Parts: sequence; structure tokens; C-alpha cells
Amino acid sequence: MFHPFLMDVSKETFPDWLFCKACQTSLGKAAASLLDPSHHGIREEHPVFLGENQCCAGGMDFITMIFTLSAIPFDIMPTTIEQCVSVLKPGGLLLFRDYGLYDMTMLRFLPHQRVGFREYMRSDGTFSYFFSLDTVRELFRAAGLVELELEYCCVKSVNRKNGKTMRRVWVHGKFKKPPR
Repeated sequence: MFHPFLMDVSKETFPDWLFCKACQTSLGKAAASLLDPSHHGIREEHPVFLGENQCCAGGMDFITMIFTLSAIPFDIMPTTIEQCVSVLKPGGLLLFRDYGLYDMTMLRFLPHQRVGFREYMRSDGTFSYFFSLDTVRELFRAAGLVELELEYCCVKSVNRKNGKTMRRVWVHGKFKKPPR
């Protein structure tokens, strides 16, 4: 079963409806939390993932983080990854792709846009971080994940109309939560 949802993992916790009643209680989340104050007390209907006697904590099969971490400040990346790992079941996969060092985007930033080590601020106020393999490896290893794949993905794209060449560099990784 596939149930996508949108959230800002750098500022929010996973929604209560993701957890079964047993986990809501054990996590201190009452069933009444399904009443969303932003909807003026109107109960939102959400899919029920598990039966009453099943526990869902640590129950997601996989998580995708595609151009996600680069957009948040580096200092909260470890906490963000840990939150994702906390809902990943043992043996579950975290799939990662983000900007790599010397991507054309990094090379276009002006010196005054640099706000940290490999971290830049776009004109709209959003962040861009450019990863090395070692940085990714350390972030995910510190969160308890096992590296299955980690590599640079380099793509040369040519706009035939204007003859411009774009050299893209991304970091691609696949990580696994070890069995208990």
C-alpha cells in the first residue's frame, strides 16, 4: 500500500494519523489529536494503515529524501535524519539524492551568498547545501543506518538550441536500517 503525504520534516513531526492507536497512546498522542485546529475542529479523514493489534512504530518500508536535506540548515540535518529513521522499520530503506560538490548550481552562487561551509542562501531565502560522499556517509551512519550504495551521479546536459552545456553533480545513496 502506498500513502504519500506532504510535510516539512525540518519543522514538523510525522502526522498522528500515521500511527496506530496503540502507538499514539504510547507516544503520548491521544486519538483526539486527529482533530486538526487549523480546520476549526473538523475531523480530517485519514487512511487507517494497521489493525488495532498491530504496532506501526518504526513501520515504514522506505523513505525517499530527494533534494530535501540540501534545502535545510546543516545544523538540523542530523535531527531530521534521525526523525526519518525513527519511523523506518528494521530492514527498511532510505533512498537519498541531493546536490553534490561542484554542481553547476554551486558554481553560480556569488561569494556573498555563502552562509556556511558548502552552504548557500538563494535569493528567495531558501538554503542550498552541496554534499561530499564523506558528509553523507557520516550523517547517515550517525543516525544508525548501513550504507548500501553511495556515489556521485554526474550528468552533462546540452541545450541544443543555445549550445549551453550544464554539468550536474548529484550524490546518490541507498541506506538500510539494520535489523533489531
